[in-house]
Amino acid sequence: MNHPNREQWAPYIFGEAKPEARRELKRHLNECAECRQELDLWQRSVRRLDAWELPKPSAPQREWVPALRWAAAAVALVCLGLGIGRASSSKTQMDNVRATIEPQIRAQLVAEFEAKRRQDNQAVYAALDRLYVTLKRDVDTVAVNADAGLRQTERQLVELASYEQPSPNR
Repeated sequence: MNHPNREQWAPYIFGEAKPEARRELKRHLNECAECRQELDLWQRSVRRLDAWELPKPSAPQREWVPALRWAAAAVALVCLGLGIGRASSSKTQMDNVRATIEPQIRAQLVAEFEAKRRQDNQAVYAALDRLYVTLKRDVDTVAVNADAGLRQTERQLVELASYEQPSPNR
């Protein structure tokens, strides 16, 4: 007897077989006790698997909580260190440091500002030069076109002036 293979039985077991295939497999089951017994075992296994419940997952471990605690402790230590350092330094000492550093910082800022201003001026002058060249080219084009137009008009005026009227006697 020719038995259907497992790939043919799988859709039948799960109720996904096409009607024609379903009829053929049912007919085979009615005739073949061996296949009927094997199919029974498979269906029981499917029912047991369906009845099997997985344990509910435990609450997810928050792995970031320890890192957050360490970060909070580090921030607290930094704040404490800054507070102690600020309290232990005298105002006159801070004023001395400020007086020493301030002129250097001002000079550095002025130098940077001047360098930036020079750089900006160069960029502006370069842009103006490009604009000048473009405008000069456009004005030259207009002048050439105007000159050509004037010459043509002059020729037409000369031609018109030399034009003789036909005499009425003819």
